[in-house]
Amino acid sequence: MKALPLAGLFATLAFITRRVGDPDYWWHELTGQLIFQHRALVRSELFTYTVPGTPWTDQEYGSQLIFYFLRRMGGLPLTSVAFAAVVWAGFWFLYARVREHDHSAGITAAGLVLGAAAGFAIWGPRPQMLDFMFVSLELLWIERFLRGHSRAVYWLPAVVIVWANLHGGFVFSFFILGLTIAALTMRWAWERRPADQLFVIRRLLQVALGCVFASLITPWGPFLFVYVWRTQFSSQNGDFVREWQAPDFHMLNMAAFEALLLLVLIGMAWRRPRLLDVFLVLGAAALSLHALRFIPIFVAVATPVLVWQWSDVWNELRARAARPRPPARRRWSSAAPVALLSVVAAGSLGFAGVTLRGQTTATAANYPVAAANWLAAHPGVGTRVFNEYSWGGYLAWRFYPEPSRRVFIYGESELVGDRLLAQYADVNNLHSDWRQVLDSYRVDYVVFPDGTPLVAALDASGAWRRAYSDGLAVIFVRESAPAP
Repeated sequence: MKALPLAGLFATLAFITRRVGDPDYWWHELTGQLIFQHRALVRSELFTYTVPGTPWTDQEYGSQLIFYFLRRMGGLPLTSVAFAAVVWAGFWFLYARVREHDHSAGITAAGLVLGAAAGFAIWGPRPQMLDFMFVSLELLWIERFLRGHSRAVYWLPAVVIVWANLHGGFVFSFFILGLTIAALTMRWAWERRPADQLFVIRRLLQVALGCVFASLITPWGPFLFVYVWRTQFSSQNGDFVREWQAPDFHMLNMAAFEALLLLVLIGMAWRRPRLLDVFLVLGAAALSLHALRFIPIFVAVATPVLVWQWSDVWNELRARAARPRPPARRRWSSAAPVALLSVVAAGSLGFAGVTLRGQTTATAANYPVAAANWLAAHPGVGTRVFNEYSWGGYLAWRFYPEPSRRVFIYGESELVGDRLLAQYADVNNLHSDWRQVLDSYRVDYVVFPDGTPLVAALDASGAWRRAYSDGLAVIFVRESAPAP
C-alpha cells in the first residue's frame, strides 16, 4: 500500500472522531438499556406524557443495544471510538473501491481527506454511521463484480439482514442497487443488448430480490418499510430538525461538502464518466441537497469518482511537466511520503485523543446537566414539563421512569407524530395559540434554553416565575394552575 493514501486515511481520523453530541444518543442508549434489562423490545412510547403508549416500530433497536453495551463497558469515550472505527471502516472500503481503477496516490489522499471534511457536520456516534459503512461496502462489491474481480455482492442479502436490524437506512441498499441496475440497463439497450451485460443485470436483480426478502427478517416485518417511509416524508421534520434541512452553504462547515460536490461535477467535464457514475453521483447529490443527514451517502458515492477524474488530470499535467531529477532528490521524494505518514498518523491520533477528553465539558455545554441536577434535588417541583426538543432525550435519560419527569417531546419524530411536532413549533415560535398549547397539556414547568423568545415571553408573563437559571438553561414554574 502506498504511503500517501495511507496518510490520507489516517488524516480522516481527525474529522470522524467526534464526541457524543447527537441529541438522540441519550434516548437511544436508554432504550437499549430497557431492552437488555427486560429482555424484550420496546414496542410502545415510554418517555413522554403527551403520546404515551403509542405503538412504536423501533427500527434502531440493534444500534441502541450497541450504544448501551459500549457505554456500559467504557463510557462515552468508548462509544466515540467505536463509531469512529465504523466510519473509518467505511473509508477503507471506499479506498479499496478507488483501487479498482487507475488513480494517483496524491489525489487519492486528498480525496479521502476532502470526503472526511465534507461529512464533518454529520459524523459522530449515531446509527447513521452504519449506513455509510454498509453503503461503502456495497459499492465496493458492486464495483468488483462489474469488473469480474469478485462475486462477493452475492453476500449483500446477508449484510442487509444485519443492516435492517440496526437502522432503517438499510433502504439505501435498494437505492444503490436500483441506480446501478438502471444505468446498466440503459447501457445494455444503447449497446444493442449484449448477452454478457444482460447476465450481469439478471444477477444484480437476483441480489436485489434477495435483499428484499432479507430486509423482512426483523421483528417488524413489512411494517418496517412503512415506518421508514413515514419518517422520510414527515411534514414537520424539515421545519425545525436541522439534519432534515437542506445544507446551508453560508455555513463554514459546509465548505468541504460544497467543494466535493463542485469538483466531482467539474471533473465530469475533464474525464468522460461512466453512465453508472453519473447515475450514482446525481442520485446521491439529490439526497444530500435534500437533507444534511444524507451527506455521508454522497461522500461514499462521490469520493472515488472524484479521485478517478482528477487523477487523470493530475497524471496528464505531470506528464507534460516531467523533468529528469538527480538521484539524491529521488531518494528524498521516496522518503517524504513515509515521513508524512508518520506525522499525519501521530497528529490525527493525538487530535482524536484531545477531542475525546473534552466529552464531559461538551456535554455540560450543550445539555441541561446542571438544570437536571437542580430538578433531581427538588423532586417536588413540577409534574408536566415543556422541554426544548433536542433536550428531551437527555432529560428522559436522566429521569426515566419518574412520572413527574416525563418529557413533552424528544427526537423520535415519527413516534411523537406531526401533530405534536406542530404544537411544539407553535410554542417555540410563539404563535398565537402558544399559551393554549401549554394549558391544554397542563404544563406546570418549562426547561428551555436561555435567550430564546419563549424564555422572554415567560419572563414577561405574570403566570410564570424563574426558579432556576445557569446561563444555558432556564427553569420556569407556573405560579397557578392552568385554566381547565
